This record gives sequence, structure tokens and C-alpha cells, in this order.
Amino acid sequence: MKRLLIICFAVFAYVSASAVEFLYGGPYLQAVTENSAYIVWLTDKSCEGWVEVKGKGFKGTFSASQNGIKLVKRNHQIPITGLSAGQQYEYKVFAKEPKSGKVISQSLNSKGEKLTFVTRDRNKKEFSFLMLTDIHYNRANKDEQIFQKHLTPERLAGKDFLIFDGDMVTAMSSEKWHFDRLFTAATEMFASNVPYYMARGNHETRGAIANRYMEYFPTWTGVPYYAFRHGPVFFIFLDSGEDKPDSDIEYEGTAVFDVYRADEGKWLKEVVESKDFKEAAYRVVINHIPLNARSWHGGRHAYEQFTPYLDNGEITLMISGHTHRYSYRDLGKDNKTYPTLVFAPKQYLDIKVTEEKLTINVHQMDGKLYKTFTYDPRK
Repeated sequence: MKRLLIICFAVFAYVSASAVEFLYGGPYLQAVTENSAYIVWLTDKSCEGWVEVKGKGFKGTFSASQNGIKLVKRNHQIPITGLSAGQQYEYKVFAKEPKSGKVISQSLNSKGEKLTFVTRDRNKKEFSFLMLTDIHYNRANKDEQIFQKHLTPERLAGKDFLIFDGDMVTAMSSEKWHFDRLFTAATEMFASNVPYYMARGNHETRGAIANRYMEYFPTWTGVPYYAFRHGPVFFIFLDSGEDKPDSDIEYEGTAVFDVYRADEGKWLKEVVESKDFKEAAYRVVINHIPLNARSWHGGRHAYEQFTPYLDNGEITLMISGHTHRYSYRDLGKDNKTYPTLVFAPKQYLDIKVTEEKLTINVHQMDGKLYKTFTYDPRK
């Protein structure tokens, strides 16, 4: 018995003293703006995390704290501030386990390249990006590798960022499930160096960790809806919440999306009155559920809260998913002044912006061109 206790103590001491480890493929980028960004990663133990960033004429160390105390946690979202527009920055992430004092770091992505990112730039004359929607990654279709088939190295090359238009998972059921299927794949392919912007879908409002959504997708607004300018485009990311009524049995009385959407409408009113919005040549709205007065409760209520401001705002286009089928709703169908492009899970959008044209190529997953749309800049 004595020998067994000694062995157990030795094993416990080894495990306790073992160094903290990065999980799920290392850091990924979120909420990159002209002057800020978030670096996100997970560790297997609660620890202190920080990021060292350097660029032309810039060098800084950043950590997350609350009321003067550094946060010790597994899920790290480190805000990087004081950056300049259109600049490339190199970064390195660190983690230190408090008990052992062991420090680990990561300065390379999964391909062995340096960790870098480029801030947004309103003066950029042209750029391109990709969009996906409704992958539902933790369904059986994970075996089809839809995500990887869409995002080939050739398609990712030269893109400023990606946009995920919601329902990338069927439910936010667990941290491990979510990371194993979405974050690890995205990080391995591009997300350590190229950011993606998330429009929350109704399926991201479901599951055991749905109320922790902002831990995985932090924004500078502190909520899932936000807006930013890049080049000649002003982007508005809306969050239409759940498609079901708040009283639906699935939420067991915990849903308050009607109040949430009403507050979002008030925010949207201020956004379309902003100088950045009014000066942009193109105004693109990203929203998972298409706004439709005839849809189920969520889409209809979002339509009531949002369209009074969008129809007065000279929107170039709204892009949505949710229906799992392609459609194009022109002016006068659901909205008075702007069209809505709805695309499907096995399609991707390759979008190029110049000062003269905004071009959207709708491709099938195999790369075959399906439709092309072009939009002129606002006069």
C-alpha cells in the first residue's frame, strides 16, 4: 500500500508539474479593424496568456485583465490596440501556468510560417474576400469535408479576409466538439494569419455553450452585431437571432430575442447615420436569416426592426443564407431599395471590390461559376 501511494503521488506530481499546452491548433484572428484586433486561443489548463506584437514603428505586449488583475483562464481573447491602418504586424502568443511557472509560446502557424496579420484600411482601392454559409459542421456532413473542399489554398490566396454567414455548426454543443470541427480546421487552413468575420446564425444560438459565443467570436462592440469600413465598402453585420418565437419549447423560457432585436434596431439607426456609412461607395449588409415580412417569427421580427433604417440607407446589397438554397430577391420584392442574395451551403462567394465595381461570383463547391453580379458605386 505504501508503495502504491508513493507511485500515485509521483504520477500526480508529474501531471501537476507538466507544462501547459495549446489546444486546437493555436491562435486565430478575430475582429480585426483599422487600429485593433483580437487574438484567440485555448490552453489545456487555466493560465496567464499574453501576446507580443511588432510592426513598423510599433512594439507592444498585451494581456487580458479585469480591475487591474491579469486573467487566468483557458480561453484567451487578447485585445490588441493602438495599431495603424493597412499595416502588417507579426505576433507571438505566450501562456504561463501559475503553479509551475512554465511558459510556452507559439510564433508560427500550422504551416511553419510566421504569425502575422494586416489591419483594415479604408483607403485601400481594391480587395477580395470569400464567403461561406450554413456548413453545419458538427452534423454528419463533417465527413464530407465540405469546409476543406470550399477553402482550397488556391481560393484563399490573396484574400483580405473571409466571412462566415452563420450556421457554421448545427449547435454550440461543447467546446471540444466545436473546436475539433470548426476552429481547428479554420486555424490550420488560414485563420492564424487571415481573419474571418462571423455573422451569428440561429444555430449558433443553440447548445450548451451558446451563451459563451462571445468568448469564441469577440468583437469591439461586445455583441455579435457590428460594422466596419474597409476600402470603399462599409460592412454591417446583423444578428437576427433565433428563427423561432421566444416562447418556443426549445428554449424553456430563456429566450429574449425580441428585446434583443429591438435593441439592435436602435444601434442600426445610429450606424446608418454615421459619417463612415454615408461616405462609403458601397454598403453591404451581412445577415444570416433573410429579412422577409412573410417568413417565420425571427426573420419577420428582424424585418420589422431593421428594414426601416436599411430601406432609407441606400444599401448596395444584403447577403444571407439560412434557407440552404440559392435565390436572388431583386428590388421591390421584400425590400424597397436593395436586393438580397441568398446562397447555399455547397456554394461559395468570391467577391472582388474596386472603386469602379463590386463583383460577386457565385461558385459551386467544385469551382464552377454559377452566377455573377456587379454593382456600381454610390453616386
